Amino acid sequence: MKEDNKQVRISILIPAFNVQDYLEECLESVLVQTLQPCEIVLAYEKSGDRTLEICESYAARHDMIKIVEQQAKGLSAARNTGLDHATGDFIVFIDSDDFISGNMLAVLHETITRTGADMVKCGIQLYFNESRTERMKGIQDSELVMENKETFFRAFFHKQLNPGVCNAIYRRELFHGIRFFEGKLVEDTFVAPHLLMASKKIVTIPEPLYCYRQREGSIMRTFDDRHFDILESKEQLKQVLLDNGLFESLQNDLYVWYGFHLMIMIKQSAKYSPWRQYKKYVSELHRREPEEELDRILQAVYNQDGTLQPERNYQAGIEKMKKALAYFRSHPDRYWLKVAYNQWKKSRKNI
Repeated sequence: MKEDNKQVRISILIPAFNVQDYLEECLESVLVQTLQPCEIVLAYEKSGDRTLEICESYAARHDMIKIVEQQAKGLSAARNTGLDHATGDFIVFIDSDDFISGNMLAVLHETITRTGADMVKCGIQLYFNESRTERMKGIQDSELVMENKETFFRAFFHKQLNPGVCNAIYRRELFHGIRFFEGKLVEDTFVAPHLLMASKKIVTIPEPLYCYRQREGSIMRTFDDRHFDILESKEQLKQVLLDNGLFESLQNDLYVWYGFHLMIMIKQSAKYSPWRQYKKYVSELHRREPEEELDRILQAVYNQDGTLQPERNYQAGIEKMKKALAYFRSHPDRYWLKVAYNQWKKSRKNI
């Protein structure tokens, strides 16, 4: 039974660009919510498929759906467009190739009103296909209430508070003066520190209510120059901490977090780039990131204070990152060969 939403104003913001294969499932998952939103804002960008046709078809049948067209500017611009046209008291972002559980809005809204939080984040279900799903790490196994800035950032750095904006509900006023950074690959990581600083209380709940589709050929399964955005993201995070007097107490946490993301970037460059291109990426990394920064990462790993209980397998992940980073620093050429060999072995197993 659907709840009465006369006093509940939730705006759902959905970018729509070349997603004809997924958009209907996404919209249907919103339309069957036990607590209905007051509006669904589709930020449409000119596409080469049936995306606009699907948008118009749903808008013609559902008064709550409105289409806002934008120029070809990407995901961050679409989210900004949605924010500019949203009228609700609460904001929920959904990517158009994902979908949500039928009670997600009800659960998130109940939690944010009960706790008085500025944002509430739920767990995420990774959706590979009809036969395989997997719960994403990064959310505690029980409700977690956080009420100070240092705790927010520690949770963020220790993977207890993932940077993605889609598995959450926000009070609209949280975005006063805050918008997504356009043209960035890791756009959520750029906006996250500003949302954390603007918040007074953040709550996470364990239920995996957001379904995050894993697609072959997605940007995280390729590599190009845009992946170097993580270096800029780290510098921005560092500056936010410095500006707010938090850097001294959180610098170890920042560099351990950065170490994880840097190693992901390095591994992807080795995994998805031919030898010569990989060599260019390594040269670019050394040009932009001095050896002292790599030293700070390894030093931070040895100086963890364990203020928060890390998520499951976090410590094992740190050890793996530390070994991989040390190996890359000493033998960058061999690192590419090692990744290539592991890929070859994996392909042989699948024959």
